[in-house]
Amino acid sequence: MSPEVEPSPRPIRSLLGLRAALHVYRTTIQVLGEQAREPDRRRELLTLWRPCQERLDALTDVLPVESAGLLRLLRQEIEDGLLDDPPSLPAIADALDALEEACEQILLDATI
Repeated sequence: MSPEVEPSPRPIRSLLGLRAALHVYRTTIQVLGEQAREPDRRRELLTLWRPCQERLDALTDVLPVESAGLLRLLRQEIEDGLLDDPPSLPAIADALDALEEACEQILLDATI
C-alpha cells in the first residue's frame, strides 16, 4: 500500500496570496469607478497590478501546464485592458472574474 501524497503547500499559499491581491485590485477599480480612465489613475492601476503579476508568476511556476496556461491567458487579457486607451474597465472586470473563477477551481482541485 502506497502512502497518499499530500498536496504541496506552496501552490496553495501562492494561490491564496494571488486571491488576496486580486481582491485589493478589484476593490480599487470599483472605488475609482470611471476615474480609473484618467491618465493618472491609469498609472495607478498599472502600479497596483504589479503585486498580482508577481503572485501570478509565482503560482504559474508551480502549476501544471494546463492550469498555468489558462492563468497566463487571463493575465494577458487584463493587461491588454489596462493598456487600452482609455483602459477597458468592463474587459478588465470580466477577465478578473474569470481569473478568480480559475483560482477557485484550482484551489478546489488541490484540496480534493
